[in-house]
Amino acid sequence: MLLLLGVLLALVTAHVAWVRAVERVSASSVAETETDSEAAPDDDADALARSYSANKPRGRTGSTTLRVVPAPGPDSARWLATAKHKLALGAGDPMTRDLRRDLVDLDQWLPFELFVGGDGCPQDDFDTDSDDDRLEQGGPSATVFAFDISEETWAGTGIECPNGVATVLYADVKKGWLGKSGLYDRWTLTIETPRRPILAIDGATVLSQSAHRAELRLPASGLLTVILGTAADTAKPGDVEELADAAQNYMSIKREAGTLVAAVAAVTCCWALPFVRRWAPNATRARWTAAAVGTGVLTAATLVYALAAPGKIGARWWAYEGSSTPLVAWWWVLLPFLLGTFVIRAATGQPPQVVQLLPLSLVPGAVPLIAAFALAVTGRTAAPLLPIGVAVVLTALSALLLKHGTAGPAGRRWAATATTGLWLVALSVGPGTGLPYDVAVAWRVNSVVSDALSWGWAALLWPVLRTFAWRRWTAAVLVGTVWYFGALFDDAPYSWSREDGSWTSLGVDTAAAANQPLLTMQTVLVCCALLYLSRHVGAGGAKWPPHLRTVVIGLGIAAAATAVTRFNFVRFGDDDVQQSGRYLAVAITAVGFAVLVPQSAERRAARLHAVPSRAHNRRMHALLKDQTMEASRREFLTTSRTALAEGELTAREWSARWKKLGALGARSTAPQHSVALRLAALGSSGGRSAWRNGVAGAVLLTVLSLPWLFYTLPPLLSVTSQVDSSVEVWAYALRWSLYGFVYGYTYSWVRGGSPLGKAMCLLAVVLTAELAQLLYRGLKPDAFGISLLLTTGNCLAVFLVLGLYWEARMVRAAGLRWGQIRNFRSLSTIAVPASTVVVAAATALATAVVGVWVAPGSSPTAENPTDQPSATAPRDPGP
Repeated sequence: MLLLLGVLLALVTAHVAWVRAVERVSASSVAETETDSEAAPDDDADALARSYSANKPRGRTGSTTLRVVPAPGPDSARWLATAKHKLALGAGDPMTRDLRRDLVDLDQWLPFELFVGGDGCPQDDFDTDSDDDRLEQGGPSATVFAFDISEETWAGTGIECPNGVATVLYADVKKGWLGKSGLYDRWTLTIETPRRPILAIDGATVLSQSAHRAELRLPASGLLTVILGTAADTAKPGDVEELADAAQNYMSIKREAGTLVAAVAAVTCCWALPFVRRWAPNATRARWTAAAVGTGVLTAATLVYALAAPGKIGARWWAYEGSSTPLVAWWWVLLPFLLGTFVIRAATGQPPQVVQLLPLSLVPGAVPLIAAFALAVTGRTAAPLLPIGVAVVLTALSALLLKHGTAGPAGRRWAATATTGLWLVALSVGPGTGLPYDVAVAWRVNSVVSDALSWGWAALLWPVLRTFAWRRWTAAVLVGTVWYFGALFDDAPYSWSREDGSWTSLGVDTAAAANQPLLTMQTVLVCCALLYLSRHVGAGGAKWPPHLRTVVIGLGIAAAATAVTRFNFVRFGDDDVQQSGRYLAVAITAVGFAVLVPQSAERRAARLHAVPSRAHNRRMHALLKDQTMEASRREFLTTSRTALAEGELTAREWSARWKKLGALGARSTAPQHSVALRLAALGSSGGRSAWRNGVAGAVLLTVLSLPWLFYTLPPLLSVTSQVDSSVEVWAYALRWSLYGFVYGYTYSWVRGGSPLGKAMCLLAVVLTAELAQLLYRGLKPDAFGISLLLTTGNCLAVFLVLGLYWEARMVRAAGLRWGQIRNFRSLSTIAVPASTVVVAAATALATAVVGVWVAPGSSPTAENPTDQPSATAPRDPGP
């Protein structure tokens, strides 16, 4: 314990030393910055505005979303109006440069002043002091988005006017600020008042309007007036409204954090722990279990801390965006390194040695040193080298103590791994924090360092490939390719800030810290799983690889997690994207696949999977005979009535014939073998290998999902503020392929008594996860209903076709025709009504939601209102 506390203290020391060194080197640039800032004094805003207007590139637009809701807290009589401003700028826009250098603030450059009140009523202007001031940019030449928040609260008896209405004024739209020759091309305003009706709008171009929402285009100058009714003018919501509101209310930081923790806990309990407890030797099982639990706890803690904490911690010794520092150290560097060492331990049976760790640690352990030397040279000081000295002393002392048995025999065996991990963490919290942008080489060095720190997830492929005896050069090329393409999605994660003329230091943006390795991580884990399964096909497909259940659950989790990859992690409470439903989908999938592939059914499933083709043929023909005998009995029952009535058949002859048709067993008991025979004939792998079945299922579901892909993908790709379109296509295509692969590979293990029954069991898990993704996104009622209906219908159709195709495939494997086993008349009387009932239920639910909320004449729209301009396409019509 003392050793652990000492290590933590040394890591904090290394981080503080780096931040102090950055501040000292940056101090020389403060005077120059202050001189530059004198060129933009507050009393010369008009001159600066003229300068911005004269150098304005095309496409400088803005939008404001104003939402009026009851203020949180016990005082329900108070109201809260929150205005969220978003400005779209070009990367080379001079305003972008000044905003990034903190010479100007966005709230100073709003083309209007915002008030709550009106003629004859008290007026209050909005508070523009917000910590949400931030910039977002997807690449060197991508559009830059600047954000700001202003808000105002008032009591029901305070600013309310005597006539019972409250007037929101958008006054003093500055002349010359909007238009082709103005500061901005245009500015749109979206008003949302879910608890108060909009009674009147004057002074702006109305783009769209409903009872509680309006989209406006601000005039070039003048006064805009919006009159809201009182809360009494809005009807009290009914039970259906309240239920749907609870499902779509997306403003909850606690729910975001809770669902994320639930997802990590479900993955840990349903995936990591069962595998570790089954794999680990009896003597060390408790230690490995504790390591798995600790991994889950650290993952949840660092993610929640980074996504929930504000951008500026406030303590002078801590870096700007300091909440991301633990996340970078764990999520980028240490976690993939530990997983790589675990793979080496599982493959060799021994703790890894230094040479085995080099592919995992060399790049992130050496490249960040460039940042330290670059800062030392440009700053002409040795202070940046102090964290390097701390890291050297820390790793050397730890290695010495572990080798001398401070932590016992286990410490001696794992000394190389522990000291290498400490070295990596020390560099990630030191030079990995980045260089200040005042340094001339900062941008290039930071880009190289961030790419190096994210090397670990791609390098995780190395021990996997070497375990499968891949050649070194082939493995190196594949690892480098995966890392390179993962680095292409690097979104310039470093942020910086200067307050009151002094540096607060450079740091990694929290959202980027969570998201930069996300695509590479998911790709690598899927590749590792597929490589493992492809190398364990077995002779004739008769054997399954060890730990198959763990791999299958992991693939299911990866399929559901593509929804998170698509939209990335966001800070809790961010209005643009809320991830509660998608985190919930991951948790549901982890639990669902653990139930779908039960551990208790492994032996029986292995026996069914090992059935050779000849035995499968015999069973299928026996099933055909049994079904033929059953059909003969039904026909005999129908035709024998006339024969008995006319005396052509006696009762004794009828009984003998009935017994010969198999209606009674040898001891005059009812036959019980039909159900077991059907399970045996349709429950095996048909004499085919598991890999072949898995590929067939993946190809089929990929083809079946193409219409859904073509329907839902174009609107997403049209929204430029989303993540890269390649991620969209990759995520959409991957999840259905993984579901189909899991179904085919583990067909005899999946719950269900027939191909259609197994497909419906898989549907129960997948559909629940897909519907969970529709929750807490602020979808409009009509969009929510349509997405609910389309998602249910799409999933039902896909998995119904999968089950029927697999049944036909099993029959064809035995050389029979599908119609000889499947009674198509029964299909039309059972399958079609069943699907009709499900679709009708979904339609009724969607119609109920839409009927309660949608006003007459409104048109369906998708996704929640966001800070984006109204002209953008809908973000997400459904998963």
